[in-house]
Amino acid sequence: MRTDLEARLRTRRTEDGYLFPDYGGYCFAGVPGTALSVLDADDPTVPGPLPADVLAGVDGEYDRVLVALVDGFGLTFWQRHDHPLLERLEAAGTVSPLTSIYPSETAAALTTFHTGRLPVSHGVLGWDVYDPVDDASYEAFTGRVTAGDESVDPDLADVFAGDPLYPALTAAGIDCRHVVPFPETYEGAAVHTYGGSDEDGIGDGGDAEGTDATPPSYPLEGFESALAGAFTAADEPAFLYAYLPQIDTAAHAAGTESDAYRTTVEETLGTLERALSRIAANTADAAGETLVIVTADHGHVDTDAARSVDLESFETVLDSLERHATGEPVRYAGSPRNVHLHLRGGTAVRETVRSELADALEARVFTADEVRERSLFGDGEESAVFRRRVGDLVVCHRDQSVWYGSDSAKFELIGMHGGLHPDELLVPFAAVDLEAVAD
Repeated sequence: MRTDLEARLRTRRTEDGYLFPDYGGYCFAGVPGTALSVLDADDPTVPGPLPADVLAGVDGEYDRVLVALVDGFGLTFWQRHDHPLLERLEAAGTVSPLTSIYPSETAAALTTFHTGRLPVSHGVLGWDVYDPVDDASYEAFTGRVTAGDESVDPDLADVFAGDPLYPALTAAGIDCRHVVPFPETYEGAAVHTYGGSDEDGIGDGGDAEGTDATPPSYPLEGFESALAGAFTAADEPAFLYAYLPQIDTAAHAAGTESDAYRTTVEETLGTLERALSRIAANTADAAGETLVIVTADHGHVDTDAARSVDLESFETVLDSLERHATGEPVRYAGSPRNVHLHLRGGTAVRETVRSELADALEARVFTADEVRERSLFGDGEESAVFRRRVGDLVVCHRDQSVWYGSDSAKFELIGMHGGLHPDELLVPFAAVDLEAVAD
């Protein structure tokens, strides 16, 4: 583990205890560009690859890249757990700390991964999306409408601006395959499904906190065979992606200090370890030509329900919110660690609300102008989708949930993410030869 890099990131990107994304440097947004660069498939629309030293010690040319994304397994938790797979990754490869993007949420981070766009471009700014064009709030990956016009029925393509990477990669001759616990994924990638879920279609296993107090369960059964099947079926060059949401789900439901969480970490890492050994054994000639990347989209902070902030207890806030056509306040935008407030009444109202929240909460309250000045959601040209979805104020509590009591199920979740706490913003990036990690 490159603890020197972690120290530099913390020093350079921390402000008053909040850690900000390292866009353009050691940031999760550079993962897809790094994978493509290894395959000599650079795309000018994708953020540049990570600094070259993240691949230090990884030699040779690769015909395949496998990215295993362990949802919610942030750097703090990687360092906390002893497991043979982690030890092997550190011994045989290079493990570099990265920052996540903002928000440190799967809906935003995976959209960045699959499109090569930052949130300022793709416009997915949290698990709960409020889009005034639709006059509705809905969950980013399930499309479930939570407020406003109930006739809105968004599919995945409606949620983000831009296109997924995979049709262009396929056209360039790269075989794209996804190993995921749901039957659909992004256009252009072949799907190899494992386990099962209580959600239909594309989903975000650990982040389905808007549907119930207990996030959906995604079994690990079948992961090893699904990954082996994808690896065998793939033609070279190949870009393979394996998604493991189980740790994130356990953190939400039970917290990162629980026995359930520790058990899930052991089971998930053990499953991934066996799967890597299996594909290496079954494809011995190709094993040395495969680069394995193990990373995460975010970490977690354990919240305390007794300290959660109910925005509906602030009369000024509720009175100042924009209204749906039904007359109901526009409540649900962002997440409990990344709340977007859409306000009516202009600058004076905005400053009043901001002042009240800043006085009452241990939180950063950014105006939309400050969001832009800080490039909080990434730099580059804003999309029209981003402009209409970003809140007049964005509230990021230091370590607790801030949400609406009318959606109180979120307050029952323990592990949360989306904000700027170092435990949720720092993530690992491990790069290693398949042959070396599977020995």
